[in-house]
Amino acid sequence: MLFVQNIVLSYQKDVRYANYANQRRSIRFWELPTTDLEENEVFVNRVCLGQSTLNKTFYGQDEKNIHCYRNMTKSYGAEVFYNGRFINNSPFSGRLAVVKDDDSYQIKYCGKNDLGFYSTKMTIGKDEYGRVIFNERGTYEYSGIWYYELNIYNFVNADYSKYNPKLFFKKEPDYEFEDMRKLRYNG
Repeated sequence: MLFVQNIVLSYQKDVRYANYANQRRSIRFWELPTTDLEENEVFVNRVCLGQSTLNKTFYGQDEKNIHCYRNMTKSYGAEVFYNGRFINNSPFSGRLAVVKDDDSYQIKYCGKNDLGFYSTKMTIGKDEYGRVIFNERGTYEYSGIWYYELNIYNFVNADYSKYNPKLFFKKEPDYEFEDMRKLRYNG
């Protein structure tokens, strides 16, 4: 079974400075919910975080000005694996594709300018841990204000019985890929 955690940390101009960037870099995993899941091919936990110096009391932010506004969990079948075609309602970013290869999983990635042309960045075997990190930017349609996103995907290939809330708490993954050099527009 493939366990996936997708952390999306959204922020705006008020926290683009280095001290806030260091706070964002410190987040690489999040505690999973304690929930009963049906056993399936893929388990996905999506955590949406926001970072802002505005509206602290409204968002209930911590000392890093980061708040969690969504934490969703769902399991999927084999229909989410990439087979050479675009997948509607995929739980992964358009930049990622996952291919099942016997007992391992190929994690494929494409840059913003290469959408649809994936290259394999890691193959996660049994009981291995991988991480993909990339950033994006966009604009809100209704206001035209820029926003930025840090996207973190954690992958663990393990038996269903290994699920626990601290599954991703291993500090160093077996494989890691970062695409942080260019801040790409995702609109």
